[in-house]
Amino acid sequence: MYKNIAVAYDGSDGSRFALEKAVELVKALPDAKLSVIYVNEESRESIGYMDPGNASAPVISANVDSNYAQFMPPGIGDEGFSPPKEYDDNTVEYSKHMHTSIQQQLDAHNTKASVLALEGNAAKTISAFIEEQNIDLLVIGNSGKSGLQKFFVGSVSKKLIKDSSSSILVVK
Repeated sequence: MYKNIAVAYDGSDGSRFALEKAVELVKALPDAKLSVIYVNEESRESIGYMDPGNASAPVISANVDSNYAQFMPPGIGDEGFSPPKEYDDNTVEYSKHMHTSIQQQLDAHNTKASVLALEGNAAKTISAFIEEQNIDLLVIGNSGKSGLQKFFVGSVSKKLIKDSSSSILVVK
């Protein structure tokens, strides 16, 4: 039936229920392999300050696409660019927290799984992972983000249902 099962985890109640359901499925399907994935959507941007004359203007490098470079004034990134003085690597802390949380839940159920940290847009990154890893079934929670963020960004679950190449089990 299902050989490769993945569960998308974001720490929400919905994703915890999805992880529990995925564990149940793997126990019922002993030949199935389970992957638990979490996505850090925080983009890391380089921010510095230029001092053109008396005015100080922030300079933010676009890490999405190098095509933006053609619109930047010459000299940005050369002299006059100073890296930020304080750099807080939230990505590492987020990954440690998520990995620990997932591993504790897997240990509680005595279940083995691959736990993977991914970076990027959640819906696009998860869809790419599904295709790359030939995932048969993706288990997701009904909701993760809420409030205005969900309203403006759109539901990751809805995007995955629409764009995914695999079967999807939405857990409520």
